[in-house]
Amino acid sequence: MKLHKTARLIWTFYRSFVVASVVITICCIKLLWDYDFMIFGMLFWFKVATLGLIFYFINSYKSNHYYYYQNLGLSKTVLWATILGFELFLFIFLAV
Repeated sequence: MKLHKTARLIWTFYRSFVVASVVITICCIKLLWDYDFMIFGMLFWFKVATLGLIFYFINSYKSNHYYYYQNLGLSKTVLWATILGFELFLFIFLAV
C-alpha cells in the first residue's frame, strides 16, 4: 500500500478524537512548564492513562468502523500503534 494512502487513512481515523487528545497534551505541557520537570513522571503516566481511556471509548463506540480500514488494508493494530506512538512522541517532543 502506498505511504500517502496509508497516512490519509490513519489521519481519517485520528480525526475523530484529535481534539480531545491535543487538549490533553496542551494541558499537560502547560502544567509541565508551570511546575518544571518535578511532575514529568506523573504527567507522562496521566497522558498514557488518558490515551488508554480514548482507546477504550473509541473501541466501544466505533468498533464497526474498523471494517472500513481493514477492507482498505489497515489493521486495528497498525492504526492504534501509529497513533499512540505519534501521541507519545509529540508529548515528549513538546516537553523537552
